[in-house]
Amino acid sequence: MGNLTWNDKSFRDRLLKSSKGADRITDGALGDVADAVLQQSEKEVPHDKGTLQGTGVVDKPGLMQRIVGYHIKYAARLHEHPEYRFQKGRKGKYLESPIVKNASELKKAFKSVVRNGLRAL
Repeated sequence: MGNLTWNDKSFRDRLLKSSKGADRITDGALGDVADAVLQQSEKEVPHDKGTLQGTGVVDKPGLMQRIVGYHIKYAARLHEHPEYRFQKGRKGKYLESPIVKNASELKKAFKSVVRNGLRAL
């Protein structure tokens, strides 16, 4: 009987490249969603002089990780007290509320970016 050998290095290289591409695409889509959450929250964040609003950021601690938040001492306190009465229709839960209200749109946008990116690989 004869031996069959198959050099699958090319296949493995392409598979690894596709996997890295998928990670890059997913990470980018996650960044888009995080940016959208920050943008939407800026419409609800309590606003007197704009100090709190000016500290809003999207941090990227690692691949496929985002932290959306406001970096000032009192940000969490104001967020966690929706009973506070803020001017200009602003309110507490200014990060949570945009996510809850727009969850289906955010999910659709994420899926669309990933789907289109994977098709292009």
